[in-house]
Amino acid sequence: MATTAEIKSKIREIIVNIAEDMDIDEKKVTDDAHLIEDLELDSMALLEILAGIEKNFGVKIPEAEFPELTSINNCVAKVEKYL
Repeated sequence: MATTAEIKSKIREIIVNIAEDMDIDEKKVTDDAHLIEDLELDSMALLEILAGIEKNFGVKIPEAEFPELTSINNCVAKVEKYL
């Protein structure tokens, strides 16, 4: 099983790639940055992040929990919950 650091690194990579596509400075992507409020990601970008997380870690996050995916740290916690 992946360590917390490995999970965080991969999720960060997924988010940075999407943020760069949207011309968002990589420096703004911190562990606690709010994906919508701080990074100004839209719903399509959030779905891309979710798809990347589910594909990379082989997890299925219930739709009811999508709103809880607000930062890298929150995404890591969800992945660890379902691994």
